[in-house]
Amino acid sequence: MKKVLGLVMLVVVLASCSRVEPNYEGVLMENYGRNGKSDFKVVTGKQNTMWAGVQLYQVPMFETSGDCDGVKVNAKDAGKFFVDPVYQYQPIRGKGVEIVFNYKHFGVAEPEVMMDNIEKGILNRIVVNAYREEARNYSTDSLMNNLNSFESKVQERLREEFGKKFFELKEVTSGLTPPESMEKAIEARNNAIQEANRVKNELEVSKMKLEQAKIDAEADRIKSQGLTKEVLQEKWINAIRYSNNKVIITDGKTPVLLNN
Repeated sequence: MKKVLGLVMLVVVLASCSRVEPNYEGVLMENYGRNGKSDFKVVTGKQNTMWAGVQLYQVPMFETSGDCDGVKVNAKDAGKFFVDPVYQYQPIRGKGVEIVFNYKHFGVAEPEVMMDNIEKGILNRIVVNAYREEARNYSTDSLMNNLNSFESKVQERLREEFGKKFFELKEVTSGLTPPESMEKAIEARNNAIQEANRVKNELEVSKMKLEQAKIDAEADRIKSQGLTKEVLQEKWINAIRYSNNKVIITDGKTPVLLNN
């Protein structure tokens, strides 16, 4: 009987053991967490959770992505932009206790949904507020002309704020879209630049054709004046160049042509 009872107890103990999954940080809560953070500790491997008030939480330590809902943000001169931020982040290793203790109300007992809940409840709001507040430091034109600076300042701010929430921000992009009126103005400006370049190219081609026409006209004018010394000399050179005969100069005055 004792052997049977011992075997049953062993089965119960083994069944009540939980194992910390790879790339997760295990956090064991004892005493129902009545004493605050002192009742939470980081653990690894198998843990016995059969006792009352004991629970094992598992915080995923891998990189994941968050996607905020798109919102409008205002520049300081009331220009309206649209942002649709996407960000990459991961929990900071060694901060599992803080994450569980501070976000226990977001359902951290279920790892598959805990990060979604924390994103919706905490991180998305931080990201959107950062874009809203930073946009107010720029005028509409300044924001468009200094977009890289704007993105860098938002990212720097979010890295600090995510760190305070026990997460590491990897990267973030705004998906920023300018006001419709500015999009039309930019398109019109780009079209004007393209048209100016086209006209400039055509003008350069016209100038080249005009110069060539002037050269041809001058050559025709000279030739129309008759067989000048220069024209005769040109004809003599061409005759020799394209002749099938050999030219031999005998006395320096009269050339003698001989067939090849």
